[in-house]
Amino acid sequence: MLRFIKQILGFSTKQPDKPSTRESPDLLPSSTLRASTPLEPTRSTLLKDGEEEKSTDAYFKIMGVMQEAVSKRDYAHAARLARENLKYIPAFVRSTRQSFGSFDTSSVPALEVGGTMLALVGDDEGIAEMRRVVTSNQELELWIANLEQHEKDRKLFTAILEAVQQNPGCRQTDMKLLVGSEDGRRVSTLISWLEKAGKITREKQGKTYSIWLAGSLHSPAPVPKHNVRSHRIDRNSPRLHEVDVARIPYIPLPRSPLRWEEMQVRGASTDLPQTTHHFDVRDANEWEIETIEKIPPEEKPDTAFRQLHPLDSGLLMVDDLGKAEGLGQIPAAVIRYDRSGQLLAKKPLLHDTYRINVNPMGRGLIAMSKDCVVHAYDDALESILETTLRDTPEIRSIQKRFDIREDQMKNHIRCIALSPNSRRYLFTVVDEAWCVGIDGDAFWGIRLPIKDGWTRFSEPSETVGTSKDIQQALLFMGLCYPFTPENIKNRYRQMAKEWHPDLNQGDPTATERMKTLNSAMQLLTGISENALPAYTGVHYAREVSRSENKVGDVKFTMTTSYVVGEIHAADWIYAASFAGWSDAVFLVGYSGRVVAVTESGEPIRVYDIGAVPRRIVDTGDYLYILTDTRLYVLRDETLHTIIDTYDGGDLIVAQTGFGLLEKKRFRWFCEDGTYLGSILAKDPIRRIYAAPGGITIETRTHRGFVRGAPAWWEEHAL
Repeated sequence: MLRFIKQILGFSTKQPDKPSTRESPDLLPSSTLRASTPLEPTRSTLLKDGEEEKSTDAYFKIMGVMQEAVSKRDYAHAARLARENLKYIPAFVRSTRQSFGSFDTSSVPALEVGGTMLALVGDDEGIAEMRRVVTSNQELELWIANLEQHEKDRKLFTAILEAVQQNPGCRQTDMKLLVGSEDGRRVSTLISWLEKAGKITREKQGKTYSIWLAGSLHSPAPVPKHNVRSHRIDRNSPRLHEVDVARIPYIPLPRSPLRWEEMQVRGASTDLPQTTHHFDVRDANEWEIETIEKIPPEEKPDTAFRQLHPLDSGLLMVDDLGKAEGLGQIPAAVIRYDRSGQLLAKKPLLHDTYRINVNPMGRGLIAMSKDCVVHAYDDALESILETTLRDTPEIRSIQKRFDIREDQMKNHIRCIALSPNSRRYLFTVVDEAWCVGIDGDAFWGIRLPIKDGWTRFSEPSETVGTSKDIQQALLFMGLCYPFTPENIKNRYRQMAKEWHPDLNQGDPTATERMKTLNSAMQLLTGISENALPAYTGVHYAREVSRSENKVGDVKFTMTTSYVVGEIHAADWIYAASFAGWSDAVFLVGYSGRVVAVTESGEPIRVYDIGAVPRRIVDTGDYLYILTDTRLYVLRDETLHTIIDTYDGGDLIVAQTGFGLLEKKRFRWFCEDGTYLGSILAKDPIRRIYAAPGGITIETRTHRGFVRGAPAWWEEHAL
């Protein structure tokens, strides 16, 4: 089997360097090809390899089904699968070690979330079997800590249920004492698992929860869920245009470092200023701390509202976890303040906020829930949109294009945005963006081009093999003679789903197994790469290594390429925003390309920063692009300045300028990036807003007024 894999993959005996993971989105693994120098197999070795491969095949198959069961909250089934998978782990370890020289897999789901499932359902025999598997295999010693945690969790699950039975309505904050544990965070995590498993129910009580056994007389009724339909009035999508970067102005910008600690940047300093005072002013002679007061208990900010979003009309703060006080059992909540910091509204949202976007030049917010329901609100926090994306023709099309599971759909919809006038909204899925009217009429669709370095793989296949190689390929795919093309096609699709890298994040063998599977398909079907898409979908290749070799007088070049499906080579859209005072849009791909699009869906310009922005804001005059380490300030094709953000600061944009809010520092700038001054805080900053003649800044316990700081809004603009 090893000879077969080596032959069809073209492995050399020299292991190439691992390429950077920077090129891949968080859902997509990096391309890693590794090779060892196997001995020439004998017949008995081939049989053993086949048996190992069958066990390894079973391991990956069961693992994929187990993880799907966990995502569907079928925990009893997931626990049975986890226990079943334990018997295949030793073979998986041996196969990996034999193929690659060592077992350096960083994740074994059956020993991780699988162990939690066993503890949750109370399978003591399963946990005991896990101990036998882990302690009898030296390569699994890293999972001993996981095993010990599962054994503790088994006892804690029981203790929590007994405590709730004996103390119905007990508070979650008291549970640590009731079960005799010092790890309150772990207890809270297990309570969450029990709630998702339907064994307990929780009811919001102030800053904590009251806990009841599910189905008990006094347990709170579950929050009713209502079905949300699509508001789309069109059954077909508008025409989808692919961006042609070569046909529009291209503006390359200085590359943004991924993280400062990973870069040796000359002259860069990550030593942030600090203060021992509650508040302090730096670099602004005309600013002064006029007053500092301790915030009265009744005025202390609710820490549940941890997201801050300035608007044209004031300030929004979002409770994304549904922990706000006084609102009961809610998925999420929002507080709105006016420009002077006065509370105007505090309301629960209709759904959770898995994705959220607030346009600082607009007057509302838009969010998407975990079940892909888009909900939007106006300036008074009244609902203006509630629609599901699952039934849209665009989602159905891309789901078919990439074979995306229903429970994974939310991970592929990366962005939502609301126009400043609240008449349009935008959503992105993988590499596509769609603009839709608030009334349900779609306007345009755009697809970003494939990431640089990838080319469509369409060369004729040269994969051939002996009858023994064919037999090994059948064994690899769990097939035997006789077989039909339909057998091959169906088996490939099944294995591709089970071994999809999205289901095996952290497993370095997953991508290689998919590559081996693709090569086996070519060997068994005999079709060229031009015809293979009919079976497997479009594929793309990228060269990862090249070497010049010479045998006698003959010189030749050996290259190693990484072949992937289209979803891996696609430039996923990771940030999107409407322009400040129009329906134009900015789309940002994982490649770091920022595409400006007109309100009619026509690409007109592309900026290239080489990194994924966390936020992009257009005010109509200036464009601000914020990455983890840098803020770019642009106007059309002109770069006005670059500002480094060492503390992962957030961008706060107002009419007269912008600020960078870091954990304990707020820096204020003119619109063009001219630095005006800073305010430091001894404790983390919770809220900051404009006040007559200056700025008010708050931590959890203190409030300070800084006189002389510039106004955030034009006085005549409301």
